[in-house]
Amino acid sequence: MKTAPRFRPLLIGAGAALACVAIVAALAAWTRPTRESVRAYTSLLGAANRQDVAAAERLCTSRYRSTHALQPAPDGGLVGLPRNIHKNFQVWREGPHVWLCPTNRVGPVYQFVYESGGWRFDGPVGILEPGGRVIRLVDTGSLEEDTPASP
Repeated sequence: MKTAPRFRPLLIGAGAALACVAIVAALAAWTRPTRESVRAYTSLLGAANRQDVAAAERLCTSRYRSTHALQPAPDGGLVGLPRNIHKNFQVWREGPHVWLCPTNRVGPVYQFVYESGGWRFDGPVGILEPGGRVIRLVDTGSLEEDTPASP
């Protein structure tokens, strides 16, 4: 029984390391949709700034493509698509979707939907106001108040 205490610190260290690995893996799985949506958004920005319609269409949902014809804008970018992101942007899960506000905590909110094995841009869904309140766009294009955002 004298040898058991010698291995105790080793077992405690191995248990702590295993717990740390499990926590990191859980966090990676939990944040994957938001990370992949931000990756899709930055790819969409690159395609829009290059005026690459084909690449932008691959990053949009079928619903968005059916209601918006992507075409180059005369002053650069693509008509109807955002062209920048602020360093203090905000992104969060909203039900099964991901919402992203690319400005400094106040401004338009875009929705990303999981479709065809990846997160795709689905267009604007509202405006984020100070205090975290989202005013949602309804299908008719008008605004309606919603509950506070859950960042």
